Amino acid sequence: MISEIVRKNYKEEILGATVYEELARIEKNDKVKEVLEELAGGEKSHAAFWKEVADSRGIKLEGLGFFDKLKIRLFKLFRRVFSLPLTLKLVERGEISDAEKYYQLANVAEFNDTERQKLSSIMMQELVHEDLLVQTQINVDKIRDSIYAVSDGLIEVLAGVSGLSSILVSPFLVALGGLIIGISGTISMSIGAYLSSSSENDIRKSKLKKEKLKALLGHVYSEDGNEGNKDSESVKITAISYILGALVPILPFLLGLGGLLGLVTSYAFTGVITFMVGGIIGLLSDVSPLKKGSIMAGLAIGAALVTHLIGIAFHFIGY
Repeated sequence: MISEIVRKNYKEEILGATVYEELARIEKNDKVKEVLEELAGGEKSHAAFWKEVADSRGIKLEGLGFFDKLKIRLFKLFRRVFSLPLTLKLVERGEISDAEKYYQLANVAEFNDTERQKLSSIMMQELVHEDLLVQTQINVDKIRDSIYAVSDGLIEVLAGVSGLSSILVSPFLVALGGLIIGISGTISMSIGAYLSSSSENDIRKSKLKKEKLKALLGHVYSEDGNEGNKDSESVKITAISYILGALVPILPFLLGLGGLLGLVTSYAFTGVITFMVGGIIGLLSDVSPLKKGSIMAGLAIGAALVTHLIGIAFHFIGY
């Protein structure tokens, strides 16, 4: 039993160290690179501990295998496509469970007192990994906003084109109707984003005025000068993300696919993309990506089916 525990944990720590090293190698931001290298060093020190345990017990250790190296390449690809913050969320999904694992191992009778103390120390290091990674996740809020806008565009426009396809025969007209829904949704979402960020800015300005008044009485106030472009930036991110999501369910009809084939293709495209978006939201929210992606894809398809049935009903009664 102890030999299997040592081999398994040694390989996991070596894998983690290699992933952080590879991410650091392709990272251009010096500050982020430093954090990644620090994390890699921490994982290496954990691996060194397991090697000491293995050597003291004559346990033979194994290096990374083919699937481990494949996993590292997938992490690097994921980083290039989806950005570093999401990749780190994916890599660090197991940190809490790792800390719990080390807590349990610290109470295993096969380890001596010195080893148990080291295991407790590693547990604390695993818990602070997330705090270190916060320094690298500068744009997480922007990513979250854009992803939710994409998901809105996917679900709303799929529901719209699904309903239209039950009434209209021409793929062009279905695509045109979907584009109109997408454009109107983009305008609506953009206005909503502007009003929301503008209201937050007004609240901040009001707070600064109060702080300035307090300063006249001898208090100190600080003014944040980085808020000027947040309104326009929020609107831009929301608008672009929404329209990109809206184009996915429209695409089959723009390509001339009509009838059942166009509808099924639109459902398939949207289902896959919505599943991916849900998975990313799950990563950002520390929820199972598979579960979140499945729920979002199911809701998108469900909403589309409801509007499709409504369209069929109106078609049957003569509209």
